[in-house]
Amino acid sequence: MNDTDEGYNFLNVSKDFFGVKPHKRAIEIANYEFFWNNIDELCPFGSEEGYIAFIELNDWFIDNPNKPILDCFKWLLSSWNINLDDYNDEIIEDENVLKIINDLDFDADLLTLDIGIIATGFAQLIIQGKIDSEVKNIIHLAILRQINSNVLDAFLGSNEEWKYERYNYLQILIKILEKA
Repeated sequence: MNDTDEGYNFLNVSKDFFGVKPHKRAIEIANYEFFWNNIDELCPFGSEEGYIAFIELNDWFIDNPNKPILDCFKWLLSSWNINLDDYNDEIIEDENVLKIINDLDFDADLLTLDIGIIATGFAQLIIQGKIDSEVKNIIHLAILRQINSNVLDAFLGSNEEWKYERYNYLQILIKILEKA
């Protein structure tokens, strides 16, 4: 089975994901092997940032059981001195992406932020079996920015195979996001 083929059942491999029993709906919707891969940096939870985002969201839910997840995303964005209103369609425009790549710290100012946003959103799916509608656009923008060819080049250099793999993963994450 290819890691992007539908039909993967995480529970056939493990009973928990970073110590958390995945919600049944997450198993059904995210039925792709790559989604659950926790060692491949091209996957949502394969990097240190993806792992940390998962653990932090789980802890955040424990500490904030009655707060909307949007508050967590506001906190996450504020860590980069970004207001929620500033995280909009402009972030995926080529000129803005290139400005970050050329003028700022690509790893910290774009890659780490987007990985954190994507992993936080999909962590909610794993933990609660849903992704709240008020954060779907934030996650979608992060995925779209990661699909940008300039970002793929800055992240993966000349390795066309990895860029293609990452692109495919991100396309599938959009499908999962739509279902969640």
